[in-house]
Formats: sequence, structure tokens, C-alpha cells
Amino acid sequence: MPRRLKIVLRTLLALVLAVVAIPVVNLAGAWLSDHAFGLPPGGTLRLAVDLFWVFMAGFVGTWLMVKAAAVAKTVHAWAIFAIYLVADLHGAITMWDDFPRWFTIGFIGLLPLQVWLGWWLAWGRSRP
Repeated sequence: MPRRLKIVLRTLLALVLAVVAIPVVNLAGAWLSDHAFGLPPGGTLRLAVDLFWVFMAGFVGTWLMVKAAAVAKTVHAWAIFAIYLVADLHGAITMWDDFPRWFTIGFIGLLPLQVWLGWWLAWGRSRP
């Protein structure tokens, strides 16, 4: 198999892993919140925990994307950042009146941290 094709396939695999990881982590977090932690639906505490799971989902997705990428790992981190940013802005615009302002602002404000942390743990700290 030619090297270029392997790189393209690894990039697609990285993107698929990231896209699949986001809802899986979010759903696992919601399940844990309901069953393991016994948090009732609604309320400030539940929203804060949900925001944590959104952060973790983005972090895991970024980590998987960067870790699975064959080359240009930082470019992959920027690409997932752009994808997250579009999705987060769309979510913030459509949910602006459905959630408290702190949740919506936190939803977008945590984006750079989750992408940076995923990139750093997958690639940044091990660079020569």
C-alpha cells in the first residue's frame, strides 16, 4: 500500500475515532451521572457535571484524533478544534435561551483547553 494512501486512511480513522468518541463519552457520563452518582435531572449541579462530561468528550476526541494521526499531529489538532468550534457555536446559538449563560459560555470557553490538553497528552509533551 502506498505511503500516501496509508496517511489518508489513518487521518480518516483518526477523524472517525474522534467523532465516535464524543457521543460515547457523553452518553457514558450521562449514565454515570444518573446511575453511579445518582444526580437528579436538572439543576445547577447536574449542569456543571454535564459540562464536565462535554469537556471530557472533547478532550478524549482530540486525544484520539491526534494519537491516531500518522503525520501532522498538530494540524489534526487544529482541524478538530475547527470542527468543535463550528459545532459549539451552532449549539450555543441554538441553545442560548435553553440553558443558563454560564453553561453556554463555559461550553465555548472550555474548547481551547480541551483541545490543547488532548493535543498535549497525545503529542505535545513527547515532542523532541
